Parts: sequence; structure tokens; C-alpha cells
Amino acid sequence: MKKTIEYYKKAVRLAEGASSAISRARADYEHGCEVAKGAYEADLLGEKGYRDRLKELEAERDAQIENSLCGILTVVDEYDAEMEELGRLDGNMVDSGTMALLNSGINLSHADYQELANRHKDNAVMTRILQERYNANRPQEKGTGITIVRFGQSPADRSEVFSKFVRTVYHACESGACPALSGSGRLKTMTDYYNFIAQGSLADMQPYGDESFDNLDTDFPVETENGRVENAVNKSSDFNFGFTPIM
Repeated sequence: MKKTIEYYKKAVRLAEGASSAISRARADYEHGCEVAKGAYEADLLGEKGYRDRLKELEAERDAQIENSLCGILTVVDEYDAEMEELGRLDGNMVDSGTMALLNSGINLSHADYQELANRHKDNAVMTRILQERYNANRPQEKGTGITIVRFGQSPADRSEVFSKFVRTVYHACESGACPALSGSGRLKTMTDYYNFIAQGSLADMQPYGDESFDNLDTDFPVETENGRVENAVNKSSDFNFGFTPIM
């Protein structure tokens, strides 16, 4: 299984390429319009020919932009396919010892369920079984507090988190906005913007297996015009988005 962080890096690379292509398409459009205007003013193009040429240039620009953006979404299909395989029901993934415990009639506490959830956090089948058993036989709360058992993240949930990230990056690339971090200044490049979004998304993604998200500042560095931003994910509340993120 390819590590989750590699999918995030691929999405950022695709967005970088799309940003460059979109910039070129818009620059070519502006240049083409100037050339057409010059030809029109020099009587080399009539009124209709001039208008038709502007429409052609606009259509070429829009097609190039659309093709560039579509490439970003391909990584969603790749990740979804891997998560679908990971979440496939397989009886060989059922742990007999844990099932014997669940079927023994013993009253399990929140701590017991949490221990089992931790033990099987990377097993989608056992996570599903444990969640269903927990919801059907939720232990009585003790005291005034509310205990919530955290189970492993399902492959479907992981797909949803990743899809939101990619679509947010897609719209960031489409808009070309490069907003500012309050107190830190404007982001230096669009890549810094994509990296910032990646850090925020990975905060909602549970590591799988031996994955680690402990070095996000290195994997997805974020810089503003005033310098490096450490722990950018913690500054999400200070972020002035140029559009509403996909939620």
C-alpha cells in the first residue's frame, strides 16, 4: 500500500503543474488578444474577424485550463481504489481471540473497548465489528463525564478526508488566489498554499500502519513573504481564505 502522504504529495505536484499551465494559458490568451487587436487596428482584420478571433482565443484558454484542472482529480480515483480494497470484507481479517472475548458475555468497559480498538486500528473489518458492538452495548457512563472510544478510521472516512483535500486544492488552483496568514504575511507561492491545505487535511487523517505525520513542516513546508511558518496547521483559524474550502 502506498503511504497516504505520498498521495498528498502527488496531489500537490499535480496542482503545481496545473498552476503553471493555467498561468501560461492566461498569458497566451492576453498576448493573443493584443495581437488580434493590433491586426484589427491595422485593418488586417475586419470587425467580425476580430470578434471571432477573440472567441477562438477564449475557447482555447478555457480548454487548456479545464484539461489542466482535470488532472488533479485523478489522484482521488487512485486513492479511492486503494481504500476500497483496504475496506473489502474479508473473513481472514476477523480476529478469533477478540471475537471470543466479545461473545463471552463479559461486560466490557470503555477502557476495554479502547484497548481493543487500538489493537485493531489498522484492521477495517475488526474496527467495523468493534464499533457496531460498542454502539449496541455501550457501557454505562460513570460519574458526570462522557467517555468516547476512538476507533480506527475507516477506509471510507479516509477517502472522504482525502477527497475534500484534493477538491479544495483544485479550487485553489482554479482561483489562483494566494491569501495571507494573519500576522505572518502573504503566502510566498501557490505551493505554500497547497502545502498549508495539506497540513490541515492531514490533521484529520489517522496514520495507517507504520505511517507518521510527525514531520509535516518538513514534508509540506509553508513560507510567507516574511519567512517560514512553523506548525501551519495550528494557524488554520487565522487563515484568510480567498474562497470557501470544500467541506
